[in-house]
Parts: sequence; C-alpha cells; structure tokens
Amino acid sequence: MSADRSDATTGPMVPEQRGVRDAARAEVLARHGRLTKAGRPIFCRPSRAEAEGRALPRPGSDGKVIYSTREDAEAAARELEALGARPLRSYLCARSRGGHYHLTTDAPRTAHLPLHLRIPQQRRPLSA
Repeated sequence: MSADRSDATTGPMVPEQRGVRDAARAEVLARHGRLTKAGRPIFCRPSRAEAEGRALPRPGSDGKVIYSTREDAEAAARELEALGARPLRSYLCARSRGGHYHLTTDAPRTAHLPLHLRIPQQRRPLSA
C-alpha cells in the first residue's frame, strides 16, 4: 500500500493538517492573525500586477501571516517569543493598500533588547 492512502484498520497515513507543526503557535496565529472564513491564517502574496510582471515585485513579504493592526502583530510577537521564537518585530507591509502588518526576526544589533525597547516610538518634535 502506498504512503498516501489510508487503510480502514490503521487509519490515515498522511497527517490531516499540513503546515502546522506546533498547536500553541497555531493558536497564536488564529488569535491575532487575519483569518479566512475557514479559520486559517491569511498569508501575503504578490498582487496580480506583480504576478503578471506589470509591477515590480516587492520582496520580503511573500508567505508571511497578515496581521490587521500593529497591536495584533506585536501581541503575536510577544506570545511567539514566550513560546521560544527568536525576537520578532512588526512592520507595515509595503504591498498593502489598506495597511497590514507582518512579523520579522529582529536585527542582530537589537535582538538582546526586550520587545518594548525594540518597537519604534513616536517622538515629539524638538521645537515644541
């Protein structure tokens, strides 16, 4: 019997859910990420113009989970770091018209800092 079939006595030979390796991380994505109607995270992908070659491709965001707000992305970063992920920071996707966010691993020069110190803060102008 091939490895991709199921047998009535042994059950399925192929995992039912692919791509999710850790249930705790999957819960974080389901709680904070933008979801499809089926409850799966939505991933960033090239626009139609990029795919057809009418626009320059914007690298760096393909396949990353979409977060609707910076707050959602930062909350997910904190929870993922608590689960053992490398330090993460949120950033606005250059491809998004409405403004969505992704997570990326932090630059090595700031990785040792706690999350609240790695997040850029708005500052008042000096001439106030």
